[in-house]
Amino acid sequence: MHPERKRIEFLDTIRGLAALAVLLSHSFIFAWPDRVSWFVNLPFTNLFFNGKQAVAMFFVLSGFVLSRPFCGSEGPVRTINLPAFYVKRFTRIWLPWFFAFCLSALAQVYLFRPWTTSIPITDWADQFWHVPMTLKNFFLQCLFLQHDAKVQLLNQDWSLGIELKASVLLPVFVFLVPGRRIIGLLAAAATLFVFKSTGICYVSFILGVLLARFNKFPVDWLRARSEKIRIGFFFLSLLVYQSFQLFGPTNSSWVVTSVGCVMILIASLSSRRLQALLEKRPLVFLGKISYSVYLLQFITILCVLPAWVHLLNLLGFRQVYVLLPLTLLASVSVTILMSALSYRFVEVPCISLGSWLSKKFSRNSKTAPVRPAVT
Repeated sequence: MHPERKRIEFLDTIRGLAALAVLLSHSFIFAWPDRVSWFVNLPFTNLFFNGKQAVAMFFVLSGFVLSRPFCGSEGPVRTINLPAFYVKRFTRIWLPWFFAFCLSALAQVYLFRPWTTSIPITDWADQFWHVPMTLKNFFLQCLFLQHDAKVQLLNQDWSLGIELKASVLLPVFVFLVPGRRIIGLLAAAATLFVFKSTGICYVSFILGVLLARFNKFPVDWLRARSEKIRIGFFFLSLLVYQSFQLFGPTNSSWVVTSVGCVMILIASLSSRRLQALLEKRPLVFLGKISYSVYLLQFITILCVLPAWVHLLNLLGFRQVYVLLPLTLLASVSVTILMSALSYRFVEVPCISLGSWLSKKFSRNSKTAPVRPAVT
């Protein structure tokens, strides 16, 4: 039995920053003047406000982190005990999601209401939470089969459904990584890209798996370069990462953005200075609570922000340069507070439960483990 690999905290920070970008992008629920949209869509500024490219980072990171123990290029390669792996993923993803779903249902009934604000709510935000919950929709959403945004309580469900499906497919992806079998993995990625509407997300996940297997060469190569070259590579990776914003929301630009995600991870893995920056305590904390930030944000966005802006208006604040920063500050502060509580009292117990169950399955399962060949 191989020991657990040490958790790489700066990867949690990258996930946390991506979750923050999703939160900030969703927080623009008011019809701000065009100059605000122009500013947040500027190159490099949009790093903080573009949720779509942040979701691409989620998938690449998941592929990398999940496959690293089983096909990583550094350290001993572990085997995959399928029941243990699947139960751990289920408890990690679905159970915290179910808590956030139930909490959102309560918020819809008891906290959600229309508010009059000096800057109106956008049509995009106004479509959510107006449809009462039914038993059918409850079960459809529990299975991630409800794709109507007007009915969903958690608009981000689409990505979590893909995350679970990609986790189910992970042993297949890991099996196809070594040797000539990689042709099959590339063919699977191409097929998903062409024939499945959400195939680009699986492509991102597969890119993360490939990075886990082959990161040693690019990381070692970049480490051996001068600091100027490493800095230049990092800024190039940020530029490639913004392809989805710079070149429009197409499948091809999503894949290029995912390549940018891979480049950012390579830059981070090769630079101890960048790692030290990303491992600052507040950033690591943000990374730890990032899943709850991702899950709980719509409670803040739909129940807190309209009431907050309404209150600011009553106090005489109507200027955009006052309302905008105070709105974003409230969105981040309230969501982080709720997420910290959710992490401590929901996620941590779910993680512990998943670890306990996976160890039990590992001892008792008669299913043969999947051992990927490494060349």
